[in-house]
Amino acid sequence: MLQELYVRHFVLIDELRLQLDRGLHVLTGETGAGKSLVLDATRAILGGRVASPMASDGSPAVVEAVFDVQANEAAERLLASWGIDHSGEIVVSRTFHSNGRAQNRVNGRSVTVQMLRELGDTLVELQDQHESIALMTTSYQRRLLDLYGQHEELAASCADAYRAWQDAVRQWREAQVSERERAQQIDLYALQVRELEEAGLRPGEEDELRAERDRLKRAQQIAESLAQMAALLDDGKSGAIARLHEAERMAAALSASSDRAEEIAKLLETARVHAEEASFTLHRFLSRAAHDPARLDEIEERLALIRRLSRKYGATTEEMLAHLERARAQLDAWSKHEDRLAELEAEVERREAAYRDIAERLHEARVRAAKSLGEAISSSLARLSMAHAECDIEVRPRVDAPSEHGWDEIRFLFRANPGQPLMPLQKVASGGELSRMLLAVKVVIANLERTDTLIFDEIDQGVSGEAALRVAEMLRELGQEKQVLCVTHSPQVAAAGHVHYLVAKASDTERAISRVTRLDDGGRIDEIARLLGSDLSDATARMHARALLESFRSQST
Repeated sequence: MLQELYVRHFVLIDELRLQLDRGLHVLTGETGAGKSLVLDATRAILGGRVASPMASDGSPAVVEAVFDVQANEAAERLLASWGIDHSGEIVVSRTFHSNGRAQNRVNGRSVTVQMLRELGDTLVELQDQHESIALMTTSYQRRLLDLYGQHEELAASCADAYRAWQDAVRQWREAQVSERERAQQIDLYALQVRELEEAGLRPGEEDELRAERDRLKRAQQIAESLAQMAALLDDGKSGAIARLHEAERMAAALSASSDRAEEIAKLLETARVHAEEASFTLHRFLSRAAHDPARLDEIEERLALIRRLSRKYGATTEEMLAHLERARAQLDAWSKHEDRLAELEAEVERREAAYRDIAERLHEARVRAAKSLGEAISSSLARLSMAHAECDIEVRPRVDAPSEHGWDEIRFLFRANPGQPLMPLQKVASGGELSRMLLAVKVVIANLERTDTLIFDEIDQGVSGEAALRVAEMLRELGQEKQVLCVTHSPQVAAAGHVHYLVAKASDTERAISRVTRLDDGGRIDEIARLLGSDLSDATARMHARALLESFRSQST
């Protein structure tokens, strides 16, 4: 329920604060005074579009509302899903800036406009004189019937079943392929599986092969270097050992005639012995420094195979092995495609049967509810000075036209006078009849609506005299169960209000401002007299206004 509405710098409203409770709240005023601005501000807080909310001086426009949500399960579920805490009350606010941007908050938490709209649907139902046209749409009529029959849960199950059926149909259709395409797919995946299986890849194999290749290459380089050194030492007559031996022999021959030659001979002998030891050690190392050229070639060939496969199946061995598993699965699926098609077709049939079972139960529930709702609306219309009006709700099964809403074609049929044929509402109802029909519906479903607040913008349009009095009585009755806000030009509706607000526009040389005042008894009598078409000096009109006001007060409140 809307407890408080605060508005500042909103179009012509400089500042406004309304404290609201249950009951019928009426707003009246001269044409152009800004009565609908209060509703526009409320519409804005619910996420509705506002053409130009800014005041003429460009100050930020602020709209803030306090709602009691303690008994509103739908609102509480929505708030919980958003993680917004509350203690039974929420504060919803919107601030509009001159650059076109708006800040939206719920209990200080920033929210999107779409979130405001979802929340607003659980808090307020707003109907204006143009939106009564919605009553003529099949979707609105279907929603009313399901709400009245309290089979919204069954309708939701029907929608789920329909979507599951259509999803099964989509999967079955997507699986339809030609035998030629199936054969091509089997050949493709069989080739991939065979190529990868024959490769016998192992996780981490490529890194192991590279490491082994590096070791073999280093061993090969070492062996080649050792062989070259050995050749330099003992390569026949040209090797270092042979040359040292020859130089040693020549120095020994000279030692008899030269002490210096003898010393050189000994040094050469020592060098030769060291060279022979080095040669021996080199040959021993060579015998141990084994390298395998054949294994190195084998590794290079294996790595080349892995690189070739990686260009087709994945950058790493792990990715190629994962592709192998997918290819095996695809090969298995395509090999069993006929079985899969049969399974999908059976699933389509199962889902369709489940949908048709729920749709049939929904149809039967709607037929039962339609008769009762038609009688209830007709009874309410009779109370609105339409004694001979009749509403009948037609539920025609269209089994050949299933949808998520079932297969029913639902039409509200109406006749205003006896002897006339029942015709679709949108073809025969006048503006005033539509207004009364909408009000009659609201009274019938008042206790079923999930929202606590109903807002009407001139629902009494096109209604006068005795009919206007009956509309006023019904609005007041609706206010006993709900919180009702109503913009009106009707003196009867104004007199029926539990609370009466006057919207007036004041102008100076710079700007016009709309002000909203809660009227006392004297103010109400003056305003009702004006609505009756008389000026304040007309004593008869004032007497009539006072009597009208007292007549509603004498009724149970």
